[in-house]
Amino acid sequence: MAKVKLKLDNRKNSKRKDGTSPLILFLSHKTKTRTISLGYSLKSKDWCQETLKIKNIENHKFISIKVNNQLTKARAFIISHKLEIETMSIEELKNRVLTEILSNESTLTYDKRKFLKKKITKTSLVNYSKLKIERLRNANKLGYIEAIQTGINSLLQFHNTNDVLFSEIDKTFLKNFIAYSTGRGNKPNTISAYLRPIKTLFNEAIEDDIISADLYPFKGLKMPRAKPTKKRALRIETINAIRDLELKEKSALWDARNYFLFMFNNMGLNMIDMAKLRKGQLRDLKIEEGKIISGRLLYTRSKNQRQYSIKLTDESLKILSFYNVVQKSDGDLVFPIGFNDSPMGRRTYKKKRQRINGRLKTLGKMVGVDEEITSYYARHSWATIAKRKMIPVSVIAEGLGHSDLKTTQIYLDSFDDETLDEANDRIVG
Repeated sequence: MAKVKLKLDNRKNSKRKDGTSPLILFLSHKTKTRTISLGYSLKSKDWCQETLKIKNIENHKFISIKVNNQLTKARAFIISHKLEIETMSIEELKNRVLTEILSNESTLTYDKRKFLKKKITKTSLVNYSKLKIERLRNANKLGYIEAIQTGINSLLQFHNTNDVLFSEIDKTFLKNFIAYSTGRGNKPNTISAYLRPIKTLFNEAIEDDIISADLYPFKGLKMPRAKPTKKRALRIETINAIRDLELKEKSALWDARNYFLFMFNNMGLNMIDMAKLRKGQLRDLKIEEGKIISGRLLYTRSKNQRQYSIKLTDESLKILSFYNVVQKSDGDLVFPIGFNDSPMGRRTYKKKRQRINGRLKTLGKMVGVDEEITSYYARHSWATIAKRKMIPVSVIAEGLGHSDLKTTQIYLDSFDDETLDEANDRIVG
């Protein structure tokens, strides 16, 4: 249950230069606390905590009556709104109590709401996003920073300002933003990519008690979605055709094929994790005549920090031998893609990824695939081929690192008519 106390704030960081401390209402709710300054600052000798009275200063009787009256209002509000308060955050409770103690019997409900909204509107989404970005930098989680910055910049461009407050973003604002972005030619997936970080910032600000849950604008909002597209998966026959291509050794196309097959062999390893891969992450290596003949790949997936330990397949071992891994030190990168975890390094990596994806597209055309193959096809293909081999979806999900089977289903290409016809013949015949 929420509680409120009237006390002198004697904490070291609250004391003034003249030796006085602020008189406050101290709120506690759901293990969290907040303070409301009452506008008076006293020395410890001028305050009696037992009687809640001020002494020795000018107008001490009047001030004592006033602050005790404010305490009474706060307690009355907490008692009379007990059930409602259970759903409030500590920040919302603070604002509601502040509204009550500053109002009187003649204050209209409209004026109270107006005051409360004015208090809430001071919270900047932009400033909060900067705090979030700083947290991510300190935790060395740089991948999501760009998504937040892109989402914020898109909102600011639409809002035509350098700042936007949490309270300014309601459902109408978001609908107008979606219409604006659509009019500029942005695809549904792009607009959703702008909005997802904003949605996350709202959720985290509510969790941090920065804003109240009442300000959450995404409830019931339909996020833009692209029409279902063909899933990015290749048949094993197509992958075998890519394997059998005659390519010049150490050429750009040869490298691109090696990268794709290495990702496919290692449960759909993401390209960024392959680019980061260092010799020291190859464990339990058995080496004969200067070649690795067995071992395991250990890595932490960048996207969700999930750890993997994967047995190196014969094809993985063959590919590693192309890049002289045995001669490398533990800190050396396995593949010559290169990766530096900095803003500039990530931009450089993206350009390299684009070039590699262009070469994968060329490889696809060489085996008769009209689709624009990218590195992500390795992940989707691994999952879909596993499904066609009747590997349980739960096992596929474990390999992909998904905690929700619904996410795994997105990766799984639909069975084709030929497969279903064969299954039906076996069932009915």
